[in-house]
Amino acid sequence: MGTGIVIALTHGVGLLALVLLAYRHVLRRFGARRRRAFALLSGLLFGAAAAISMLDAYPVAGGVLIDLRNAMVGLAGLFGGLPAALLSAAIAGVVRLWLGGVGALSGLAGILLTALAAPLLAKPMERRAARQGGGGKGALNFGLLALFGLAITPLTLLAFLLLPDLDLAMRVMEEAALPLIAFTTLGIGLLGTMLAREHRRVADEGALSENAALFRAVFDSSADSLAVLRVNPDGSFTLHCANAAAQRLMGDRAALAEGQPLDRLLPPDLAAKVMADLQSCIDAGAPTRFEEQHTHNGVTRWWEVSQVPIRDESGAIVMLSVGARDITRRHEAERTIRASEARYRLLARSVTDIIGRIGLDGVRRFCSEATRDSLGSPPAELIGRPLVERVHPDDRDDLSAGLARLTPDRPTLKTTYRLRHADGRWIWIEAAVRLVTDDWGAPQDYVSVERDVTARKFMEAELQDARQAAESASRSKTEFLASLSHELRTPMNAVIGFADLIARESEGPVGTAHYRDFAVNIRDSGQHLLELINEILDHVRADSGQLVLDDEPVDFDAAATFAIRLLTPRAARAGIALYATVDPAARHMRGDERRIRQILLNLLSNAVKYTPSGGSVSLTAAPAPDGGLLLEVRDNGVGIPEQDLGRVLLAYARVASPENRQTEGAGLGLPLTRRLVELHGGTLTLASRVGQGTTVTIHFPPDRMAGETAGSPAAFPAATAGHPARTPSGRPSLSILMVDDDHNIRENGCALLRSWGHRVTTASGAGEALLVLRGPEPLDLLFSDIVMPPGMNGAELAREARRLRPDLPVLLASGFAAHAVVADDVAMGGYDLIAKPYDPAELREHLDRLRPPAPPAAEPPSAP
Repeated sequence: MGTGIVIALTHGVGLLALVLLAYRHVLRRFGARRRRAFALLSGLLFGAAAAISMLDAYPVAGGVLIDLRNAMVGLAGLFGGLPAALLSAAIAGVVRLWLGGVGALSGLAGILLTALAAPLLAKPMERRAARQGGGGKGALNFGLLALFGLAITPLTLLAFLLLPDLDLAMRVMEEAALPLIAFTTLGIGLLGTMLAREHRRVADEGALSENAALFRAVFDSSADSLAVLRVNPDGSFTLHCANAAAQRLMGDRAALAEGQPLDRLLPPDLAAKVMADLQSCIDAGAPTRFEEQHTHNGVTRWWEVSQVPIRDESGAIVMLSVGARDITRRHEAERTIRASEARYRLLARSVTDIIGRIGLDGVRRFCSEATRDSLGSPPAELIGRPLVERVHPDDRDDLSAGLARLTPDRPTLKTTYRLRHADGRWIWIEAAVRLVTDDWGAPQDYVSVERDVTARKFMEAELQDARQAAESASRSKTEFLASLSHELRTPMNAVIGFADLIARESEGPVGTAHYRDFAVNIRDSGQHLLELINEILDHVRADSGQLVLDDEPVDFDAAATFAIRLLTPRAARAGIALYATVDPAARHMRGDERRIRQILLNLLSNAVKYTPSGGSVSLTAAPAPDGGLLLEVRDNGVGIPEQDLGRVLLAYARVASPENRQTEGAGLGLPLTRRLVELHGGTLTLASRVGQGTTVTIHFPPDRMAGETAGSPAAFPAATAGHPARTPSGRPSLSILMVDDDHNIRENGCALLRSWGHRVTTASGAGEALLVLRGPEPLDLLFSDIVMPPGMNGAELAREARRLRPDLPVLLASGFAAHAVVADDVAMGGYDLIAKPYDPAELREHLDRLRPPAPPAAEPPSAP
């Protein structure tokens, strides 16, 4: 190895020191904030160093220069990146070409190879440094940098192969290779280590500056009063710095506070107290924290004071950090909370309910004193124990599941369960539990209020037993009324029927007019008794909620015709004019046809009853302005005193007439009528003047009205008030099988039907009826009672008849008060139903409806 080469490369070491000083300045000025400027200046710096190195190079074989240019270009790429490497390579390349010689091109090639390789090798080196616990260029150590130098030196040697003479290249490599490798590796290792150390120092200073700025920002913006005091050798304290909050406390003295003795900045009494506290902290040698009360200008405030000693490298306390926080509001809040807690505990001790807190784990955290009375145990026996420990085994799962279902959105639970008393008996508890959450909505625990409801539970059980007994009695009453209805209606059917037959002399002349009048009286009295029975039974059904309406098309014109026809004989005997007018637009509605007829009959019969001879009763029906139906029954009878208008609508209430006379009746007609109207959704109003008459107005709502298509001729028989009802006169007679276990009913019904020209076969029970049904005798109608002796009842007989004769019409009769229930059973079979005792006019309507259709008549010839 030539001595000249060693001397030339040794001169480069001094150049490295100059590069370090210049790089330190560039890094501090531009490294962190202006990266492009840093890369440019780094390239210029390392390029200039490479140029200087070539100017002091050692020449080999006339034109081949040995220097540290490639080391500088490599460091530029390592610390400045590709832009710095290319810029330094450009400067070095220009200088090398300017210097000339046979090695100019090979030197330029070495510079370019190093400029391109250095940035590529920099990334793996930084990653390896990071794995070793560092980060960035400041983590590069001497070993990694020396390895980097070894990696780029072969590029310089490789460039010697571009010399024009191979022998020259081999001679140069033999003479310069070893010192070039040694000094390049050593130079990059030493200078690179110092450059990396500068990077670490700049990074540390930057972090320190950031921390200082952050500390200052927090220090200055803190709402707490913060100050740093210097401890003087004489034991006094000097203010080193204070934030804005502390300066506000010092007031006018704040402007000149820093650097001043503490005793000059505070009032004498306060300064002595503060200095004593500071000395206590120094004596303790550890941070102290305390609360104190201070009054200034008549205002008392609470402060939380913290004192932290600051030590130098020798461990001596040289400064104190002091913080003061205004906690007056917190003290007031704590005082309020303590007062509230005291009231809460007083309340918990005073109420008879058990007030408690339960953890999310189901363990009781607090119980009020009420546990002594309710459970026979002091609170201490329950606190710390699981809630379900005393819960009845059958109730534990439900209670646990209920608590598990509580969420911040659904935080409440109301439940009942049984708890074991200290004496071993079970008591009933009604509990209200609420899930308690913090300000963020996270569940904390449960608050519970538990009440002993054992007495109420026993009372509820007794009430339940009483209710069941009452319901049983009500069912018994209903069954009794149903049976009573049947027992009363059945003989009344015979009484009214036979009296009517005698009055009409259907079997021949009676002989004496008085006897015929007697028969009429018997019939009318029986009819009146039947009306009373019906009113009482309907009222009882309404009270028990068993009065249910059918929803079916109703021809109001036909219903009015029926009522007028039924009451015309009575009105005629009393000398009262009775008529009805139904607007065609109000003819069709929906409701219970039988109850609509009952409403009309009740109103018209009342009007006839209280109208003297020579008076008139009218029924009008027209559309209401709101689209409903307006029904009005008007009479010019005796009227009702104004003070009694409300009373007549009460059940069993009776009002004397102006002549102080009582009329017959149970006082249920109008109350029952109003109930039937209200069941249809309507209203009933009453207007009356004594001596001028009474007007009853009924309004049915619009949803009860039906259009013209609501009915059909089959559903609404054509009948108009003022015209006689249709009769079977001139029509073919029917062959009727009449079944009833009561002999009188059979005889009466048979006589009535035969008087109308029908052929009647009678049977006393289902067995006899089945013999007829299975026989060859032609039948047009089965007319059977529903209730018959044990065996097959009327509904079952009807089903069997339909099986034997599928097209045979069926009319069933019932005298039961539970008529609506019977009607449901009958409706399922598609049978007709008539109530006993049946009115002849109503029976004729059923026969007309069930009569087999007559063959169509021949159409008359059309007019020419």
